Amino acid sequence: MKFTIFAAALALFNGLVASAPVADAEADVQLEARQQAVYYPNNPMTVIWSPSYGYVSDSWVSIGRYTYQGVQYDTNTLLSYSLPDGLKGKTCQFILGNGFYAGGTRKVQLFSVGGPISTTDTFTSRPYRNIHYGIFTIAPDGASATWDAIPPPKFPCPEKATTLGYEVVPQGDEDWAGWYSNSGLAIQVV
Repeated sequence: MKFTIFAAALALFNGLVASAPVADAEADVQLEARQQAVYYPNNPMTVIWSPSYGYVSDSWVSIGRYTYQGVQYDTNTLLSYSLPDGLKGKTCQFILGNGFYAGGTRKVQLFSVGGPISTTDTFTSRPYRNIHYGIFTIAPDGASATWDAIPPPKFPCPEKATTLGYEVVPQGDEDWAGWYSNSGLAIQVV
């Protein structure tokens, strides 16, 4: 008997709750998307190639490797990113935009460099490669790029304003790719 009364009371309560008017949830909740800061490389960038050359590019990132008459030629680009104050305690990650062209293996390696990047750097006179952050592959049409490892590489954002240096390098014997500096590899604060 007690169970029957309890079950009836519970059913009545459920009926009342189910029929109670509820405010339109979308109208009451105001969500604002937080803008995530994205930093592209500083201009100019230094494109370096073997055996010991370098030139300054105002908008173009280029990598390549090929062999001609038994000699291997490499083209890499040194990239500087200026990050502001106020990022202490946040996480930075690399993001990829659109490539412009790609061929061969279409794979690009990303390294940090030890030391400042200069417009006078060459293939043999430049900051050393430091941390290997990963490899990304550019689509054959250059329309997109993806990291070979998921999730994309992350690192603690710097505690104060600083300039970080990186080098993009081809992977494979026949490889070439290029993109505009303001639409390719960037650092995002997450």
